[in-house]
Amino acid sequence: IFQFGYTCSGLEGYVKRRNRCKKPSECSFHKKSKLMSSFRRLPSCSETELYGQVPISLSYLKDFLDLPSPVGNFPLEEGIATFITDGELVQLESLRQEMATFVDRMKSQTWDVMLLGMEWSTGSNEVVLFNVPPGGRPKNASVVGLMVNAEGSRNLQALRPVLHSCITSTGFDPSSLFNAADRISLWFGAQKFAGTLDEARIWKSMPVVHKVFADIAGHHPPLHFDDHELHGNLMKGKLNGRMAFEMVVEANGGIMFRAWNEDSSPNCEMKTNPSKVEWMKVFFNHQVAFEAQNRPLP
Repeated sequence: IFQFGYTCSGLEGYVKRRNRCKKPSECSFHKKSKLMSSFRRLPSCSETELYGQVPISLSYLKDFLDLPSPVGNFPLEEGIATFITDGELVQLESLRQEMATFVDRMKSQTWDVMLLGMEWSTGSNEVVLFNVPPGGRPKNASVVGLMVNAEGSRNLQALRPVLHSCITSTGFDPSSLFNAADRISLWFGAQKFAGTLDEARIWKSMPVVHKVFADIAGHHPPLHFDDHELHGNLMKGKLNGRMAFEMVVEANGGIMFRAWNEDSSPNCEMKTNPSKVEWMKVFFNHQVAFEAQNRPLP
């Protein structure tokens, strides 16, 4: 019944974070989950809550589009409906911090949809909000969510079929929105990364490495560097000419990390998959001081 052919319970990793429940109100696993009604809570929401929005958002988007106008009792904040369609938003922390500011900036004008996402190979690292012109779909970008101006849009009836066509069997496809940029007021709030998608994933994963070691081992891994090398999905961080750490980030979110002290002795190392820490070690004086296996990601 569900996107990947599973029930919604017992899922892990990539599947859990991208599963789409078709009827969350009837699903024994999701029926207690409610759509996030407040975009202003995005900066402070827990990872668990944000990931929990992904399986139910498309179903709620469909329900929203099927409601007669006005939108009735649908959960809104300041007339805006928020839908998180990809768990990658969790790691786009800088973007989440700016969402309320973006909405406040738009109060003086009429708009229909604000897409949330990331761009890579842009030459800069920043968070931006821009109007999407006709034919102006960013070349290297992904969409992880959207906000619909339910009460402020002047084109809601024309917008409904466009949004309906974005709901596919494999998730949210924003192509129809980009194609309709000549007829609707479409905006894009994006966290930009200077380098490639692999590089973007590496930069987004560094706070994850710190959090895993801090929460599970009470340890602060050496992540400072004054020089670095990037080889695909591998980063080598250097400090004062020596190797400080190296990190590999897989497309599914898995991380391999190891770090060294100033005397080149091991400091710590770990391997994670998208749902748990497979193993981790912290060293002191060349000896293992802490070790753990199969821990849930904090």
